[in-house]
Amino acid sequence: MNPKPIIGITASMDEKRHYLNRAYIDAIACAGGMPLILPASDHIAQYLDIVDGLLLSGGGDIEGCFFGQPTHKLADDIWPERDKAEIAMTRMAYARNMPILGICRGLQVLNVAIGGDILQHIKGHKPDIPRNAIAHNVQISGRLAQIMGVADAEVNSIHHQAAGRLAYGLDACGFAPDGVIEALFDPSKPFVLAVQWHPEELIHMPEHLRIFEEFIRHAQR
Repeated sequence: MNPKPIIGITASMDEKRHYLNRAYIDAIACAGGMPLILPASDHIAQYLDIVDGLLLSGGGDIEGCFFGQPTHKLADDIWPERDKAEIAMTRMAYARNMPILGICRGLQVLNVAIGGDILQHIKGHKPDIPRNAIAHNVQISGRLAQIMGVADAEVNSIHHQAAGRLAYGLDACGFAPDGVIEALFDPSKPFVLAVQWHPEELIHMPEHLRIFEEFIRHAQR
């Protein structure tokens, strides 16, 4: 029996702690992986040496200096230490062809890490509803449609920023009704995929669990 692949999951932070919502842990475990929380630090290469896949989790906004813009006045929960560590880790994992899954902020980190930028404030994508409540539909195409098995997905929504100019090599494969990019993938890599919603909160719906199962399948290799 093959050992479970180890999935490194980036953590949120504040002045006194690093932390992660349990839903990420549960989703990786349910899909057959072994979750390992990665705090922001200088030990990037060592982290990647011991994991088989990298999950870029959600959280606060990215400081504008990392993508060549002044930080928007409505940006919040900014921790440059986290931004610096995650962008560097993403670049290294990308260069190693490691499986990468980005979620919400993680989609933005992926895009910034390899040369894109961010729309720093959009309206209507952070409704005051529970994290696991359906907010809108996303039109799915390409690789993600194959993975999820649907072309029209019901998703939650907990963000006020989104991908702007896409990094070279990334293709959009999901759009909200208002045109906001909701999913990205890199067709040149074995598995580099990011979604703007939070599928870890929706694993009771088979199409969302399949995202994690495919991620784990590639990490197992």
